[in-house]
Amino acid sequence: MKTTIKKWGINAEGIGYLHHKPVFIKGALPDEVVSFTLEKEMPRYSIGHLQSILKESPRRRKSPCAYADQCDGCALMHVDYKGQCQMKMQILKQTLAKYAGYRGKINPLIKNESVLGYRNSCKMPVKQVDGKIRLGMYKAESNTFVSIPRCIVHQKGLEQTRQMLESIFNTYSMQSYDFQTESGLRTVVIKEFEEKIQVILVTGQDTLDAEMLKEISQLEQVVSIWQSIKTDNSVDIYGKEMRLLYGQKTMELHLDDLVLQLLPRSFFQLNTRQAYRLYHYVKDLIQPCDVLVEAYSGIGAMSLMLAKKAKKVIGIEYIEDAVKNANENAQRNHLKHVSFVCEDAGKALRDMKETIDALVVDPPRTGLDALMKEVILKKQPNQIVYVSCNPSTLAKDLKQLQEIYQIKSVQPFDMFSQTQHVETVALLSKLDVDKHIDVEIKLDELDLTSAESKATYAQIKEYILEKFDLNVSTLYIAQIKKKCGIELREHYNKSKKEKQVIPQCTPEKEEREVKK
Repeated sequence: MKTTIKKWGINAEGIGYLHHKPVFIKGALPDEVVSFTLEKEMPRYSIGHLQSILKESPRRRKSPCAYADQCDGCALMHVDYKGQCQMKMQILKQTLAKYAGYRGKINPLIKNESVLGYRNSCKMPVKQVDGKIRLGMYKAESNTFVSIPRCIVHQKGLEQTRQMLESIFNTYSMQSYDFQTESGLRTVVIKEFEEKIQVILVTGQDTLDAEMLKEISQLEQVVSIWQSIKTDNSVDIYGKEMRLLYGQKTMELHLDDLVLQLLPRSFFQLNTRQAYRLYHYVKDLIQPCDVLVEAYSGIGAMSLMLAKKAKKVIGIEYIEDAVKNANENAQRNHLKHVSFVCEDAGKALRDMKETIDALVVDPPRTGLDALMKEVILKKQPNQIVYVSCNPSTLAKDLKQLQEIYQIKSVQPFDMFSQTQHVETVALLSKLDVDKHIDVEIKLDELDLTSAESKATYAQIKEYILEKFDLNVSTLYIAQIKKKCGIELREHYNKSKKEKQVIPQCTPEKEEREVKK
């Protein structure tokens, strides 16, 4: 089978059509003609396996990574950087239009200056492969472990340390984790900030070899070694017990005139340089105010960067260690008007007595929960800055927030080059009730036939298929036109039989056709 790829899918698949039904093909690019086999067929879409490329996109390149097809960590290694940026803009644009109804301006993507070697940390599972310890990745949606000899998106020092650690582990005959004996090495976490490196070894109930630790401590950039004891099967990568084995307790990071100390459990954006640019962009958006709140504040980096914008700054974070870290950073930088609370974001915001002037949210990929959105619409801060790593949940949240807010600007950032992910900053301002007017127009007050009837049935069918992945018949279109008061040609939809049963358009398809 063959198809022409029409557009990108949200997970970087190419989308073509087979018998008017979308087929998602991993590894295919828009404008390519490809041959494929069907892997899975669902009622509304299919999944295809790429066989060969019959017509190649000018955006296709040879992957600079030899392991890209195996580890699935970087879905766009086979696409040049211009194509990657186009993909991210297309996905953001179509997602905001589909879920939020937003078709306004989207600012040009703020590009990554270092498209390789930008990642400041890694968390790599450990397995025994042919009797040797290997650090690697699991293939997407599987338990298949892939050993990764070299990763080109890691910062240089981090990647060199990772490779040397693997060699040291094998020199000292380290074993991967055994669930029965609750011993062995499970995961290796490495972080690099300002050319200094922290190593965290996640193990079972192990006493680590002193000579091995000494050798690790002598690696050029290593300033800190931690051990995390984890024997349960929880999703948290770390165990409850953390032991400092060597060197510094924290990692130091400078942002303008701020000095941040990061504990081993603390999270910081994976791309330090782009995070800095994003924080400054958010800072420029915020108007000076009395009370500013940041929800999902982590270690407080953004709240501290915004400290000069408000008389009082409150950060909300549910991870206890991060809150402790954030409050220590506020004290260290002599910012007495900045504080952090450990609580669920929605509950903390609901219980606040202060009038909130500006709200910054940076939620996980799942977006804002129902309580958070309810509280925002009740509290109604004048200004909201929404930082998102997931266009779909961003758009769905914005749709609800538009009851009271209007989207003033949308700014995408390329934080994670070689992947399909895009970071987005949306600025929302409360609607001015004195200037905002809701207008209701009834269909019977308009002469729709002069405008709406210009679209041919073929154009309408093509539009609905492209936008909603739905096939509709000419008969259904005629029925909806009639409902909307759009005049049809005489006898257009009349049966030639006396007793003809005419199928009626489903509510789902009717909704899509009315939108057209």
